[in-house]
Amino acid sequence: MDELINELKHLGLSDKEASVYLAALELGPSPVQDISHKSKVNRATTYVMIESLSGRGLMSTFVKGKKRFYAAESPERLGAILDTQNRAIAEKRAELDKTLPMLMALFNAEGTKPQIRYLEGIEGIKTVRSMFEKLDGEFFEIFPFEDVQNTIEVMHDRDAHHATLRTSDTEHRVLAIVEDESDVSLPHMGKGEIRIIPASEFPIHGSIVVRDNHIFLFSYKSAILSVVITSKEIADTVKALFELAWRGAENYKKQKFE
Repeated sequence: MDELINELKHLGLSDKEASVYLAALELGPSPVQDISHKSKVNRATTYVMIESLSGRGLMSTFVKGKKRFYAAESPERLGAILDTQNRAIAEKRAELDKTLPMLMALFNAEGTKPQIRYLEGIEGIKTVRSMFEKLDGEFFEIFPFEDVQNTIEVMHDRDAHHATLRTSDTEHRVLAIVEDESDVSLPHMGKGEIRIIPASEFPIHGSIVVRDNHIFLFSYKSAILSVVITSKEIADTVKALFELAWRGAENYKKQKFE
């Protein structure tokens, strides 16, 4: 019986409603005192529960002689509860669809408070890559070549990610921080140029990528951490700093991809 009560509660009935309904099902048409006794719900509350169940179409009443009887309707009527819930959900979904564009406009609005997300591990990297691939325009990147190559989580599905960028002819400019220039196989990510910077001069162990109004930061040494900052003001600032670094790296080794 407890299991049936729990199932009815999952359908939206209260604990006492479920108890009264099950008692009425088992008894058949009965006076309120019998239903109260069977359900172990006091008589006054049983009246309230019967009224509530009647409103849901799950109980009915009739008079026989001088007595009033209450009867449970077929359990098939429980489907009507689900239908009502589904209609309510559909109506709420329609309302959300109307409101969502305005909410997204607020969510994406540029202001004094940037949006910051922290993601960890390989699932975080997958999420970031998916976000990155949906953005438009050229990207700018600084990354430590050996740190990336030696991080299993980062290398997982990296080729597929780069293939997606190549397919869309993604333009890019990249500064690769390299410890051993004799053993470098630079990634082909679309149309762009990669300049090789010696790690001995610039010992960087994290990555910075900027695309559109998003800044992506990656840490490899202590933990696989991805940070995404969405802010046009900050993105423009980082792009300007990258431009300074790019001009200063003019005389370093480079490789172009068409």
